[in-house]
Amino acid sequence: MPREWELSVEAPEIGVTKTLLVTGDMMIGEIIVKLATTFGPQDWSDHGLWWPERSVWLRRPRITLQAYGIESDSKVQFTSQNKPLKVKLPDRTVVRMKVNLASECFQAVEQVCKAIGVRRFEELSFMRCANPSQPAENVSLHYFGSRSKGHPIHSHLEPGREHTGDGCISGAEYLVSGQSVGLVVRSEEIPDNMFMDRMVTSTNDRAFLNGLWFDSSKSLYSQGVREEDFIQLKFKYFTFLDLDPMVDRLRICHLFEQAHWSIVLEDVDCTEEEAISFSALQLQTILACRRPDLGQQPKQVEDSSDLEAALNDLQVSLGTQAAATSAAPAVMPVRKIDGHLKLSKGSRFLNKQKVGYFVFQECSLLQYSNPSMGGGQIARYNLRGAEITPDLDVDKGKFIIRAEVEEGGETSEIRLATESEEEFAMWLAGCRMASRGKAAGSQGYDAEKEACSVFVNMMTPLKKGEEGRMTLASFLPLSLVKKKNMKQLASSILDAHPAVASQPLVDAKLNYIRAWEALLDFGVSYFLVKFSGVFRAKEELLGVAYNRLIRLDPATHAHLQTWRYSTMRSWNINWEIKEMKIEHEDGPIAFTCRSADLKILHEFIGGYIFMSMRKDVHETVNTELFFKLTGGWEG
Repeated sequence: MPREWELSVEAPEIGVTKTLLVTGDMMIGEIIVKLATTFGPQDWSDHGLWWPERSVWLRRPRITLQAYGIESDSKVQFTSQNKPLKVKLPDRTVVRMKVNLASECFQAVEQVCKAIGVRRFEELSFMRCANPSQPAENVSLHYFGSRSKGHPIHSHLEPGREHTGDGCISGAEYLVSGQSVGLVVRSEEIPDNMFMDRMVTSTNDRAFLNGLWFDSSKSLYSQGVREEDFIQLKFKYFTFLDLDPMVDRLRICHLFEQAHWSIVLEDVDCTEEEAISFSALQLQTILACRRPDLGQQPKQVEDSSDLEAALNDLQVSLGTQAAATSAAPAVMPVRKIDGHLKLSKGSRFLNKQKVGYFVFQECSLLQYSNPSMGGGQIARYNLRGAEITPDLDVDKGKFIIRAEVEEGGETSEIRLATESEEEFAMWLAGCRMASRGKAAGSQGYDAEKEACSVFVNMMTPLKKGEEGRMTLASFLPLSLVKKKNMKQLASSILDAHPAVASQPLVDAKLNYIRAWEALLDFGVSYFLVKFSGVFRAKEELLGVAYNRLIRLDPATHAHLQTWRYSTMRSWNINWEIKEMKIEHEDGPIAFTCRSADLKILHEFIGGYIFMSMRKDVHETVNTELFFKLTGGWEG
């Protein structure tokens, strides 16, 4: 008969420790049944055995204690496998939901993605939340845990984030299929700087931040995650299969937000011109969220109107009379824009401001001496083709619109001063439409006015309690905001917006993502490595992209060499010395990773190879193949 011995089992949820008489050939399933009977009538179906000494879950019910290596001096815990975590989603919303901490991280990601309605879970993974106060080289060692103190959980959302139109977060709860999976706003303790973002000041910083990814083949619990901890869910592999606006509205929403903040926080570099284009698309998403009808301006109506006009001209040129009697397309009424403004001209305009009554007529601005227009027209300013420049300083109460107009064959500047932010947005929208040859107040005026209102909002300094309001720094890379004139940048965004003003919400977000994918350094994850062999034994940067490895100079970031996955013959890892060796057609390379665990770098390479093997959009994810390519046969 097998020798019996005592096994100490703690149930932390109920604060009880029991001692069981067991034998080495008892299976884990038998132990769990015995514990459920010992601890009394309760639902223990979610509980499992955790071995703290080895940081491993005893998940195989038919494996014996002896096979696991558990002896009489071992202590195990009988604890729940699904525990509540605070998960920061790619769209920066924090949800509190139960996550399986016993299954592999890869499968836990699948669980969360199914709960929030995001397809292609294999493209995402979990990261630790970095503490921005820590140096970049130590960032992987300092992250937020369950003992952090601070403020209530809140969603770091900007105006216009009420994504009721595209299925994203709206209201207090995150709803999926009518079921609440977690609270968006919850009175729990959260670190003071949970939503502070670390500005990436160098490519080396990016390399160290990549050390925060969790190992996909291990459970979150074995990697130090405990109940009520904070973790991030982010897109890890930048190969987005089958991105369909019809079924991927939530996926596009999350991907758009990650793309946006990667540009603002300079995770990826872009030129000033590209940054302005991104900001114009972002402005359109805000307007389309606030007023869905504004993002669906009838482009077809305008096209049909042009066609009608062309046919009409053709009929007139042919000498027919049909043009006079043909049915004209419906014309929307032009909104009247009128009111009192302060007009000034010349360089010393502050001393020459005159109050007058102004009204828009088509593309012209008419000035009268009084509202009844009985005093006669004083002046007429043709704004078609005029250069309109907003001159705004909210703190000083300065709301001026500058317009370069032609008078008597010469170009002169007039300045229109308003009294409030609302008036400024109203008149600026009219002037901008007139300068483009559209009748001020005609179709599209509401969208233009909304855009001008956002412009005013961007230029208004943040006050206490307004930390969630969007400013210019929420649109553009931080270094660009610091170097350039804010008024010029905001004006450039406003000038670029009409080109995308007709795009619906999902289209604007999708175009933002496509433009993000077109950036030169898109999707490159950096690691600090030390090559051996043919290269000098110094630290260099290794970029991991979806189709290649890139060796870069750490000082200049110049591309020194590229190895494509298609030329890769094999790779293996020596776990004792933490060295990875890759066989290419051009010869072997070997390196150690200095900015992250080598397993993370290996997982990126294997993960991208796995992503490239996805062909059929209807095929289920081959989890076994993923672990085979990313596991590295680590012992």
